[in-house]
Amino acid sequence: MQREQMLRQMRPPVAPLNTVAPTTQDIAVVMCGGGDPFAEWEIVKAMCERACKKISIFAGNDMIEMFPGDIAHAISLHPDKFKLWLPRRKAAGFNDPPKVWAHRNYEGAVTHWTRDWSGSTGLFCIKVARENGFVHIVTCGVHMNVDSDHFIRKQPWNAASSFRRGWVGRMPELRPYLRSMGGWTQEQFGAPTEDWLRTDIEDQHRTNRHFNGGLKA
Repeated sequence: MQREQMLRQMRPPVAPLNTVAPTTQDIAVVMCGGGDPFAEWEIVKAMCERACKKISIFAGNDMIEMFPGDIAHAISLHPDKFKLWLPRRKAAGFNDPPKVWAHRNYEGAVTHWTRDWSGSTGLFCIKVARENGFVHIVTCGVHMNVDSDHFIRKQPWNAASSFRRGWVGRMPELRPYLRSMGGWTQEQFGAPTEDWLRTDIEDQHRTNRHFNGGLKA
């Protein structure tokens, strides 16, 4: 009995399965590391302010550590790195993200998880935003181009083209709700406008939003 109690204490908490959230007309801004995401963010922030829209930040990978504003959702397909990014973020005086997402549970660091769509962290962030009811999603630093160097490492992303395959099958169900600030994704989904931000969008894919459900820890 004593050993069972010890094992229960040592076991990481089970991340809850995500449930379908009510649709919101607020703006989900996905922040990832391609190109110059901070310059893109400044444009999007100003656009949302003019449109009188509330923003929620969905930060992927290195942006978890580096984004200076409040993050609502910290997201990665590399959950082992949360133990680096989150303490560094806290040490910099930035907010502690209330929700931490991955495609699986990891040592208690993950609060929520959902299946991956095999399109890199950028597409995973978009999936999380959709599961949380957002019908206006704007991406910064999610170009999916080889030549959009990483904002820290300053290196081409040679795997970008292969990850596009994960996007192609999702385009019909994402196109009404997604806009991009640059690169191949902007070519596919278009750029955000203030009129689009202000438009009330009906969620035509609500029954598909939860998609593949969740994974048990």
